[in-house]
Amino acid sequence: METTKKSTFKVLFYLKKNAPKKNGKVTIMCRITVNGKQSAFSTKLDISASNWDLKYGRVFGKSREAQEINGKLDKIRFGIEECYSKIQKNEGTVNSAKLKNTFLGMESGELTFFKFYEQFIADFEKKVNSGLRVQGTYRRYKTPLKHLRNFALVKYGYTDVMFNNLTSNFIQDFDYYLRDDLTLNHNTIWNYMIGFTTLCRLAMNRKHLTFSPFSE
Repeated sequence: METTKKSTFKVLFYLKKNAPKKNGKVTIMCRITVNGKQSAFSTKLDISASNWDLKYGRVFGKSREAQEINGKLDKIRFGIEECYSKIQKNEGTVNSAKLKNTFLGMESGELTFFKFYEQFIADFEKKVNSGLRVQGTYRRYKTPLKHLRNFALVKYGYTDVMFNNLTSNFIQDFDYYLRDDLTLNHNTIWNYMIGFTTLCRLAMNRKHLTFSPFSE
């Protein structure tokens, strides 16, 4: 009698030491390994490298910060394990990319921020073609989306961004990316952020966002 071979599965937290932030902290990453294939994403949690327990993939000590971050890491691990069990049960096979995307909400077909942004640009282009809006303003919205896509992929490993990914840390990291990685000037960044803010405000008006990530 044939038996179903269960996938080898592992969740590991580690530090992204090659990209420290200006405050000296580094991002905690999560790596999912299924049958030797890996997929990683940012937990959006930061910590001083000296406080990191490399052996156990957790924060040292019992300080309030340590307990809070370790608690969030436990929730991430539990969420991934739940997704793994569901996929294994429903489909019989799991791979790391699908597991990551399912956990991050990218497999459900629901509206994402990038899809929302793309629809906004498509609608705006129609207004440009009909003479209601100008081409320059259209580019001010379109170019930031290109930079956002590259940033999300480089910084977090995301091919898409959910609305709940839009946090103040995300905004700050994007600002650093435009300044430090792309070396854009202040006025250019300001114009891009105006467009980005407009999209977030529109998302709030349509109840996709519960608060402004620019609030801080």
